[in-house]
Amino acid sequence: MIVTKKHIPRRMILRGAGTAFALPLLDAMIPALRAERLTAAAPVRRLGFIVYPLGVDQDRWKPKGEGSNFEFSEALAPLAQHKDKFVIFSGLSSDPDRSKPGFHDRAIASFLTGVEMTKGKIQVGISIDQLAAQSLGKETQFASLELAAEKVSVNNAHVGPVFKNATVPLPFEYNPRRVFERLFGEGGRIDPAATAARQQSDRSSLDTVTERIAELKRQLGAADRRKLDEYVESIRDIERRIDVAMRKPLKDLPGVERPSGVPDAWVDNVKLMFDLQTLAIQADLTRVWTFLYGREATSINYPHIGVAMGHHEISHHNFEKDKLDALAKINVDQSRLFAYFLGKLENLKEGNSTLLDHSLILYGSNLSVPTSHSQRDLPIILAGGAAGRIKGGRYLKFAGDETPLTNLYLTMLDRVGVPTEKFGDSTGRLNRLEV
Repeated sequence: MIVTKKHIPRRMILRGAGTAFALPLLDAMIPALRAERLTAAAPVRRLGFIVYPLGVDQDRWKPKGEGSNFEFSEALAPLAQHKDKFVIFSGLSSDPDRSKPGFHDRAIASFLTGVEMTKGKIQVGISIDQLAAQSLGKETQFASLELAAEKVSVNNAHVGPVFKNATVPLPFEYNPRRVFERLFGEGGRIDPAATAARQQSDRSSLDTVTERIAELKRQLGAADRRKLDEYVESIRDIERRIDVAMRKPLKDLPGVERPSGVPDAWVDNVKLMFDLQTLAIQADLTRVWTFLYGREATSINYPHIGVAMGHHEISHHNFEKDKLDALAKINVDQSRLFAYFLGKLENLKEGNSTLLDHSLILYGSNLSVPTSHSQRDLPIILAGGAAGRIKGGRYLKFAGDETPLTNLYLTMLDRVGVPTEKFGDSTGRLNRLEV
């Protein structure tokens, strides 16, 4: 980091006609006399949750060994390049009432809350992300973001895992165009009229602030100019990809209507959503977010990896080899996509570190063995450094399946500066995460 005597406001916004762009953290936003204290003692902390549905083939997901000398499994191999940036867990469970049989509605309701749902209606407890957002969200335009790569209903049992309180599940946005407009439209609003006007004139929304960007760059040092150019180019690329998805005609899909802005291929939508999350984090528009690969009990198929059968059907494999093989392929692909996101965060510098180092991201599923709807011994990874408060490169095993996942949540809340004494069915903290 190069700190100069030049200074621009941390919350500076570039405004144009119907457009408002937050800026990434630039060196010029940190006054020289305060730079060391701000970057070392009070870095921005972020908390994210990446949730994938329908569990794993445990034999091909769990690593071999333990501690720092573990060997990557088949399912986690795509993450090997980021080994030092995450901790793998086994033995954690999200099953508050073990007297009840497992099922999808129980699993999704308790995963981020640690609370058993009330049968016949939505009644659980606040989810960990929303608890964190009450504190971390005070500093950002959006207290939290809830995104998905597939439409998620909040009107039936298959809701998402995020709850504002015991009875209010939050909706998830799966259309990248609407996410883009929410993040970068005037005042953070979805503005269909502005979108239509922009399409008609074939202009990028960035064009309306080009002069302001050029003016700002004249005030910045070389490192900040490069950072701003990279940020602007990322926004242009995402907008271009969304526009392609909106304009691409449907072929050979009679009776199918694609929502405006959603790519045909699920994998493309996941990457777009990861890119949008990166921009939101980079611009400090939010410090808390949740992203779903798909809804609970999803029937998505995955032609890009040669899996034509629906995911839900595969997950009820009854230990049949062909379905287990397909599930293993899906798990590898899920890891590959998560590695894509980690790589983007790791490549973006913030102060003397990276966005990944200043984040704490839980990656996991609310089921372990999906054919039995098991919520015990869940596949969980904790990525990022929490600004130096998490030591990566380890595989931590907890004996049996009695340790509540909420014990990890208590520890995560501590690491991002939101200490909490009790959450859901927690029984204590996970001291083995100490740096």
